[in-house]
Amino acid sequence: MANLSWPQRAALVLGALLVVWALVDLVAGRTPLGVLHLISGVAVLAVSSRVRAIRHAGALFGLVYLVVFAYGMGDPGGPMDAGVLGNGAHLLLGFASVAIAESCVWCEQRAKGLHRRRAGRLP
Repeated sequence: MANLSWPQRAALVLGALLVVWALVDLVAGRTPLGVLHLISGVAVLAVSSRVRAIRHAGALFGLVYLVVFAYGMGDPGGPMDAGVLGNGAHLLLGFASVAIAESCVWCEQRAKGLHRRRAGRLP
């Protein structure tokens, strides 16, 4: 755990929260949202060991949750409507996923620059 970058740690926390949210949704009878949260939470947990994989998953789930937010807001009472708080959480989750993906790019660039400096190619 100590060797993980902060985007990897954030992905672990996000994945765990999504799995817990999925269980709450499934118990409350919101099956479509529960399945979505469970699949995305398990996927994020599965890729959290590799920064490049988190980058791709963050971009994908950012898009997915922004679409879920728009669909939930546009179809009140529909299968993807999670209420005011849930829809707001989907919006925040979409932006947070994109931010994690962007931070993974930053971490990769930083590691690449550090590797070049150690190899003696850059001052």
